Amino acid sequence: MAYFSLMRPLLGLFLSWTAMLGCSQSSDVLTSNLNACLIVTEAEVELAIGTPVTPGLRQNDRQCLYQAKRNPQETVTVELNPGPDGDKKSLFRDQRSKAGHQPVPGVGDGAFTLRSPIGGIQLTFLKADALVTLSLSSSKEPNAQAAVTNLAKVAATRLGGPLHTASAASPEPGLPAASAQWAGDWYGCPPVGLMYAKGHLALSDGGTWSLTTAVLMPGTVTADRGRWQAESYQEILHGTYRLAGNDRFSTTGILSVTWDKLAKNQGPNKFDPLLWRSFTTAPHKVAVKRLPPVEPSLVGTWEGSAKFIDRQEEFVWTITAANVSEFYKATSQSGRIEKEPNQLRLTIPQSKTPPLTIRVLANDKLELTDNSGTVSQWNRNEKLLSRC
Repeated sequence: MAYFSLMRPLLGLFLSWTAMLGCSQSSDVLTSNLNACLIVTEAEVELAIGTPVTPGLRQNDRQCLYQAKRNPQETVTVELNPGPDGDKKSLFRDQRSKAGHQPVPGVGDGAFTLRSPIGGIQLTFLKADALVTLSLSSSKEPNAQAAVTNLAKVAATRLGGPLHTASAASPEPGLPAASAQWAGDWYGCPPVGLMYAKGHLALSDGGTWSLTTAVLMPGTVTADRGRWQAESYQEILHGTYRLAGNDRFSTTGILSVTWDKLAKNQGPNKFDPLLWRSFTTAPHKVAVKRLPPVEPSLVGTWEGSAKFIDRQEEFVWTITAANVSEFYKATSQSGRIEKEPNQLRLTIPQSKTPPLTIRVLANDKLELTDNSGTVSQWNRNEKLLSRC
């Protein structure tokens, strides 16, 4: 996150000495179940900042990130450093008294806040043998001090008892005990034929799922006198077409689709918007040899759909007079989640399609096996899509 990188200089003083903290065995904070995402819950973060957030994204054992769903740049970061000894507590108190560090009464065994010039605020507090820093980035939060203080009070209270839950003591291998560890949005690059697709998987703790995979097939196109052919290194599509005015045409053959023209600079109406943005962030260049002309009425960007028993397909097709074809295809599936001892099964109702399976490896990593047996890795960071 841009904000978090700007906050690092402010946190540098803490990190320089908290990296040296020891590991006492006297507190439940220091168990092998240590997880910064257990200090505050998604619901508690939402209540504090007044907006829905994504499930906590476990950066590592010591750090957890929550992002506002409406604005991912608005974040809450929880950083946990266990085990400060007496000298470190003294240093903490010294820092609390420095200029710019505002003491906060009533939180843990001592707390102070430090503001960022770009609108963020961080609160650091001690509780028993743990040091916790809560960082809030929000230029729109009307009372950031109160928000981060209220959240810190909740965290300090929770640190007074065991951090691990009863169910966390004996989860089945590969399947987290709490749905918060697998529910939410995931991103991956699943293989599709000879290429990799961009994937967006949404898992609901209510027991439903949806998966969209999208590919781009750049290449050439010829279209004249009612017949068309689009050729890319992945596939050759062909058939017939029929015009229906200036803003619509239909194709038959491999693609039985009705196409509606998109206005200039208009995005598609049904294509997964996140996947669409990931395609359009990088230019695509196609070298075209001299080919027969393209029907002028077909030049432009078009969108269409096709519905099947087990899936929905959305298409965007850009055709130029210079025979360039950019064919985007997004395939969406949805259904119910079934829990098994060491995995999740994603079933599609009223379909003979074999279920997909999921094995959760960590809070921010899972494996998806499709019905052909192909395994792909997924995480919670949408920036992964730029590498597909």
